[in-house]
Amino acid sequence: MPKSNQRRVAEEAARLMAEGVENEYLYAKQRAASMLGLSSQTRLPSNAKIRAGIGQITKEQLGASEVHRRINSMRKIAAHLMLLIEDCDPYLIGSTLSGEIREGSDIDLHAYCDDYSMLTERLADYGYEAVEAESVENNKGTFVHLRWREEDFPVEITIYPWSSRHIVPISSVTGKPMKRADLCALRKLLVH
Repeated sequence: MPKSNQRRVAEEAARLMAEGVENEYLYAKQRAASMLGLSSQTRLPSNAKIRAGIGQITKEQLGASEVHRRINSMRKIAAHLMLLIEDCDPYLIGSTLSGEIREGSDIDLHAYCDDYSMLTERLADYGYEAVEAESVENNKGTFVHLRWREEDFPVEITIYPWSSRHIVPISSVTGKPMKRADLCALRKLLVH
């Protein structure tokens, strides 16, 4: 695919994701290519290029100061939750960590325990009673996602088995080991 077509697909896919039309990079790229009349066999841009485009669109729509405020609020919520579930070895991942949020970005955490009900009970003890648990199967296995909204931000905790806490997942955006922050690293981000 010529660079100009690849750039056009990246821009359109970023727009689709920023507007919430698509939530998955692959589907956004495929839809963008189709909308642009390109063959389904064409080489698609990287997820990282689309993520950068989403960040740019969000800054243009909300303004840099509002994006900064939201990122800071989301990171504070994440730090509070990570402190509550510290014994589950939690990590912050995704757009809240990278700072490349969009309008509907969530606070995305990974936690490790063998009985997710222990985690939901602890959250309920701290007043988080609207937590929904959903079992999700994908090519990496079966996991439980806990979801709710906190201060108008969606929160999602993906629970992995305790035995896999030392395995760094591969990022679907970069194809490399996922960037993640433990509570100590997140607190350092909050100081800046």
